[in-house]
Amino acid sequence: MDERMTAGELQTVREYLGLTTDALAGILGVRPDTVRRWESGRDPIPHRVREEVEEVEAFTASIAGEVVAALHDQATPAVLVYRTDREMHAARPDTAHLTARWWRHVVARAAHEIPGLVIAGAGDIRGRTRGGSARVGDFFVGPGGPSPRSHATP
Repeated sequence: MDERMTAGELQTVREYLGLTTDALAGILGVRPDTVRRWESGRDPIPHRVREEVEEVEAFTASIAGEVVAALHDQATPAVLVYRTDREMHAARPDTAHLTARWWRHVVARAAHEIPGLVIAGAGDIRGRTRGGSARVGDFFVGPGGPSPRSHATP
């Protein structure tokens, strides 16, 4: 069996992924105060959490790779970020268990690989949207494909 994550490791990885305590709790199927107790070192982190967090890490890296692949050959690469979770979930209902902050972290990773990437907010392209599509005008708007399971209730 893999060794347990340490409190510091869990908090560091969660923050690197751009997830709030509430978002990670939803993905793991636990209460937010449980994650807080793990991160404070008060309670031991179950062995299963390492594997589940690694799945989220792999998914996040995969989505960052999708962004890079989708925009790599664009003359003017551009990506849409969302200011709030509500804004992101309205545009992309399939991401309801993820956060706008997580998406901005994905975009930040991709930006390292795409010189000249234009990062715009919804207000920057208002009036150009076509509901739920993977692209809005010339802007890549969000992840595609399956995402880590969410135990959170909708």
